[in-house]
Amino acid sequence: MANKKPIIGMKFGRLIALHETGKTKRGYFYLFQCDCGNTKELPASMVRSGKTSSCGCLRSEAMSAKNFVHGLVHSGSYQSWQGMKSRCTNKNQDSYKRYGGIGLSFDSSWQTFENFVKDMGERPVGMTLDRIDNSKGYSKDNCRWATPAQQNRNTKQNVFITHDGETMCMKDWSNKTGIPYQTIQDRVKRNKTPAEILEK
Repeated sequence: MANKKPIIGMKFGRLIALHETGKTKRGYFYLFQCDCGNTKELPASMVRSGKTSSCGCLRSEAMSAKNFVHGLVHSGSYQSWQGMKSRCTNKNQDSYKRYGGIGLSFDSSWQTFENFVKDMGERPVGMTLDRIDNSKGYSKDNCRWATPAQQNRNTKQNVFITHDGETMCMKDWSNKTGIPYQTIQDRVKRNKTPAEILEK
């Protein structure tokens, strides 16, 4: 009894010791309340040492996460996540020089696919991962699933024109006004004002 350490009310990981339930060759046993709501009788020595830190729910959660990832390894979301990481970290990747090579990175929480897909959801058919602001890296606030047309408009090569409080790229202004794209492009090159560029 001299080596018995009182642990009632103490918390270890997810477990709180409620009361002693007995003693065996393995030592003193206690009834523990887990954060998940379950109770379980466990040897105090296992809990105090950290070998057991939950009623078993931690292991179940880990297995569920593993199965979740395994079930999506061939999904569009997983491929986009892998591509994002490769562009930012793999120096042998051709596109690295345009991403990681110029300091672009991704949110640290996106090291795991679970967090990425939690923030972004599953990739819709026909869409790809797009950064809203191309000067910034990949994060929940700066990323979206975009169509190829949206991706093409969101490049550094695009010229945006603001007129009457509305900002669009040349292609969109062409579609809206009916002015041929080449005409708008030529006027931009000649440094015309927005009003002159969009004059019919």
